[in-house]
Amino acid sequence: MKTLKTIALLFCLAAGASACHDLEGDNSDFDLGFASGNGGSNPYVDGYDRLDNSLRLATYNTHRCEGPITQDPAYDRAHYDMTAKVISLVAPDAIALQELDEKTSWHRVSQIEELAKRTGMYATFGRAIDQRGGQYGNGILSREEPLSHDILSLPNPDQTEARIALVAEFERFVFIATHFCHKSEVNRTAAATRLNEYAAEHFQTSDKPVYLAGDLNLNRTTSDAFIELLKSWKIISSNDYTMSTGNTRIDYVLVYTGNQASCEVLGAAVPTFSEIDVYTVSDHLPVFVDLKKE
Repeated sequence: MKTLKTIALLFCLAAGASACHDLEGDNSDFDLGFASGNGGSNPYVDGYDRLDNSLRLATYNTHRCEGPITQDPAYDRAHYDMTAKVISLVAPDAIALQELDEKTSWHRVSQIEELAKRTGMYATFGRAIDQRGGQYGNGILSREEPLSHDILSLPNPDQTEARIALVAEFERFVFIATHFCHKSEVNRTAAATRLNEYAAEHFQTSDKPVYLAGDLNLNRTTSDAFIELLKSWKIISSNDYTMSTGNTRIDYVLVYTGNQASCEVLGAAVPTFSEIDVYTVSDHLPVFVDLKKE
């Protein structure tokens, strides 16, 4: 049976529904691990099974499927069955994946294809950089095949590491997977600006909801990058921490606010499961949001 993470249950009830979209200071304002779509009630008291008439979107930094350990180029330490197990337990309609190798000297396979085979999902890969004889980037696993996809190059003014956003369009929604720079706030702010511009160019007149998911390497909504991003996007994921190594939230799901598409959040969580210890699979935890299916 899927089980809830042990967290401070009384806090969110006292803080109220609005707290589920705020993040200040040191991430001490954790909620129950779910959003306020059900009037503040927790839809996951009996586990993380799919809610009726829902669309589940998720994000997960895979850490190259190696677990929260130092990567060693001497041999392939990837554990695809473990990563795939977590994804299968989350049971998303679409999930954004970060830190994937594509036929490199460290991992000689397509990591997203390995995960797709084990989960029975469609794989879409977005190359961010060439690395170790192959490629490295983001991916999307989805239950339905995308109608189309695009790779948006993000600005890199501080010349650290090139980043991208992988955009996949589905019949009823658009899903964008990204991974912001971990070294430069200048780069993160520039990436947020470019995403806002891209969304306005492509989705301002669309009747489809547009969702952005990924490791943003942002733990404060008061940072320059988040202030810029929140001009066009709203956080709909949980306030709970998303790093397995400490009380930090840097992984999010957001919805674009620049069009008239409807979005009703039924619940959101950073789940743990009795079937597998998610703290041993990656240095990040999976994050998901349940939305009312239109």
